[in-house]
Amino acid sequence: MKGPLMATMLLAAGAQAASAETRLDAAQMDGLLTGNTVYISIPPGAPGMPDGGIAPFKFGGNGSAAAKLPTGLTLVGTWSLGDDRYCVDWENGPKNSCTYLIKTEGSIAMYDPDGTAERGMIERIVPGNPEGL
Repeated sequence: MKGPLMATMLLAAGAQAASAETRLDAAQMDGLLTGNTVYISIPPGAPGMPDGGIAPFKFGGNGSAAAKLPTGLTLVGTWSLGDDRYCVDWENGPKNSCTYLIKTEGSIAMYDPDGTAERGMIERIVPGNPEGL
């Protein structure tokens, strides 16, 4: 199952669950990300985003990836799924940048590979590429 239906099911499940945390697996991330633009609230101090902000990330069904940072920089690259993470090789940015998704009640947080630093929160997911990335 892919796309908006899976995203809706995951968010609804999060609203019904107690405050348990769940690390999403590859199948869940596939349904959430593939073919969608994910708007991520990134905290201040992140690489390329000293002031933080909302950034759209497009996860193409063909493995293409693109992101537009609030600073105006557009990143392009390729993305892939692991067992419990997704990784992006940016052509004009970090290579093998991997992220875990943790679902809690009503939200999905993004964490660095060792799970200690929050990279951001998913604000919304829109099917397709509305930003033209």
